[in-house]
Amino acid sequence: MNAVTIKDPEYKTYLDTLPSDGINIFMLEQDSIRGALVSGTRLLAAMSQNHGLGLLETLVLGHAYLAAALLSVTIKGEDRLVLRAEADGPAKGFSVECSAQSTIRGRLFCHDFELPQLPDALDTAPLLGQGFLSLTRHQAGRTEPVYGTVALRSGRLAEDLAWYFHESEQLPTSFTLGIQFDQAGRVAGAGGLYLQALPQADPEALDRVERLVYSMPQLGKSFSTGLSRMDLMLRMFPFFDLNMMAERAVEFYCPCDKKRLGSFLSALSAEEKADVLVNGPFPLEISCQNCGSVYSYDRSELELLCR
Repeated sequence: MNAVTIKDPEYKTYLDTLPSDGINIFMLEQDSIRGALVSGTRLLAAMSQNHGLGLLETLVLGHAYLAAALLSVTIKGEDRLVLRAEADGPAKGFSVECSAQSTIRGRLFCHDFELPQLPDALDTAPLLGQGFLSLTRHQAGRTEPVYGTVALRSGRLAEDLAWYFHESEQLPTSFTLGIQFDQAGRVAGAGGLYLQALPQADPEALDRVERLVYSMPQLGKSFSTGLSRMDLMLRMFPFFDLNMMAERAVEFYCPCDKKRLGSFLSALSAEEKADVLVNGPFPLEISCQNCGSVYSYDRSELELLCR
């Protein structure tokens, strides 16, 4: 993956003033509720720049990146998880992958929305529409992935993920996803919260925590003010027996490189290779769909790859 450098100096200066991105994993209510809080402003800034996204596209894919970061705490080792939506709205859906180390990559199926008119609010429901949401867990040592799917109920990812966990695991689960944009349409703050009541939890415990969380300012707005994750957790859970378990970084990362993408050229048919060598273009540029990195191949490189 090509390293991401924020090109807007004013925006870069702003991002440098914020606490680092990351995920805090914790327990509440005598360890009967597990949770994770992610701050991902830099994550989404890099995602938006590398994929060349507008505000609405950043909103949809940004929610998916934040959700994937939260879901990364549910896997371990060399496992990977793919969060995917296929929908009939302007966005068409997305595919986002996370690792157990909380590296995130992925794409929208439509990078440039065509809308009859701008929406009245920053709501992903009309942008996704109807369709299906799936989670696929690729577990190290197993040849077959573990797959589950549900119909999109609202087109709002936090709600649809909660429904997925209700259907697949029968555990009350809550997701909160928030992105704050500045006047220039740039990501000013981004964060997400995951809460899940374990079997031994008081049936009303998660409901009490959710009511408190929903009464607070939106997560993206809170992180845009410079609050740290710990600051926010102490404000959200002062009376819920907060037990910090772990903290780790979250990062926009893709393992692609020039050699790996060049292997796709080597795998073309003889006719396709001949066409590339005759018609180019020279240089030929290939973009990684998962991170937006662009790799350039000159004529001599193409001759080696297509021989």
